[in-house]
Amino acid sequence: MKALFEKLTFGEQSSLLVRRFRLPYFDAPWHYHPEYELTYIVKSYGRRFVGDHVEPFEAGDLVLLGPDLPHFWRNDDDFYQPDSDYQAESIVIQFSGEFTQQGLASVPEASAIRHLLERSRYGLRFSPSGIEAVRAQLELLPERTGLLQLLGLLKILDQLADDRNATLLASDGYQLAPGAAETERMKRVLEFMLTNFREEIRVEQIASIAGMASAAFCRYFKKRTRKSFVEYLNELRIGHARKLLTDVDMSIGQVGMECGFNNSSHFHRQFKLYTGMTPFRYQTLVKQK
Repeated sequence: MKALFEKLTFGEQSSLLVRRFRLPYFDAPWHYHPEYELTYIVKSYGRRFVGDHVEPFEAGDLVLLGPDLPHFWRNDDDFYQPDSDYQAESIVIQFSGEFTQQGLASVPEASAIRHLLERSRYGLRFSPSGIEAVRAQLELLPERTGLLQLLGLLKILDQLADDRNATLLASDGYQLAPGAAETERMKRVLEFMLTNFREEIRVEQIASIAGMASAAFCRYFKKRTRKSFVEYLNELRIGHARKLLTDVDMSIGQVGMECGFNNSSHFHRQFKLYTGMTPFRYQTLVKQK
C-alpha cells in the first residue's frame, strides 16, 4: 500500500495547526506530509505505525514525527464493530519546517528545540515522565489562539527536549522515501498479522506475503522490528488477551483460544512471560480495580 501525500493548509496568520479529533476510530490512512507532527492520544488504543516501526499505543501516548515520515494509527478491531461505542480522541499539532529553520535558527535559546526536531526525523516516543510534564499544556493548547498558542507549543517542545528517555521509532537505516517498496512490503506484512493473529500463521505463509524465502524473511523482520516474527505475533496475541480479560466475561481457556493459543499451557507461559503474572492473577487484579 502506497503512502498518500497529505496537503495541509495553514491560515494566513498561523504558523501551526492545532486540532482535537473525536472519532469512532482513527480514520487517517497511511500517509506523510512535509510538516512536523506532535500527536497526543487522549483516548483509545491500537497499533501505531511509523516508518518501519510498529508497536501498541494507548491513552497518554505522545510522539513527535519529522517531515515526510509515513505514519498512521490503527485502532484495535473493537472500534470497528457496528455496535461499538468506543471513541478515539487525539490532539494533533502540525507545523512547518520553515518555522524552525527560519524562525528559530538565529535564536540561541531555542537550540534545545532545534536539536529535538533533528532527532524527530525518524520519530520519537516520549517517556511517561516526559509526557506527564506537558500533559496539562497539551490539553489546553487547542483552546488557545494566536501568539499564545505558538508560545504554548514552544514551551511544550522545550520541556520535551529534556526527556532523556525519549525513544527512537523508525530504524536508523530507514529511508525517508514515501511509497518505497520496503515500506509497502512491511505494511503488507503487518496488516496481514493484525487481521489474522487469532489464527495459526506459519512462517512460510507470512514470508510469501512479503515475497521472500522463510529464512530471509525472518532476518528481514527482526531487522525492521527488533523482534522475531514469533515474538511479535505472541505480543500481539497477549495484548488482545489482556483486553478480553479486562472487558469480556470469558473463561481464561476461552480467552486463550480466541487469541490464537490452541494450547492452554502455552498461553499461560506466554502471558506470564509478557506480563509477569498468570492470566488468572491479571484478571483478578483488574476486577479488584
